[in-house]
Amino acid sequence: MISPRARGPRQLLVIACMVAALAVVFLGWYAGQTVRPDCVVGISKLTDGNGSTLPDVNGQVWSDEELADRAYKQAVDSGRCDPPRARWKQWLG
Repeated sequence: MISPRARGPRQLLVIACMVAALAVVFLGWYAGQTVRPDCVVGISKLTDGNGSTLPDVNGQVWSDEELADRAYKQAVDSGRCDPPRARWKQWLG
C-alpha cells in the first residue's frame, strides 16, 4: 500500500498535467476561431418618423448587424478589406 505522503505528490502531478492539457485544448480552440481583421465599413439606412427601419427596394428590412455584415462582404469582394481568417494567423502578423 502507498503511504499518504507518497500519494500526495503523485496526485498533485496528475492534477497539474490535467490542468495543462485543458489549457492546451482551450488555447487550440481559441486560436482556431475565425475572426475578421480590423476594417472600417460604413452603413446607412432609412427610417420613418418613429425611427422604424424602412424596407429596401426589394421590400426587405435589414438589421444593423446584417447591414454591417453585408458592407463587410462587399469590402472584402472589392479588395478593400482582408477576408476573415483564423485568430492564430493574426497573431503571426
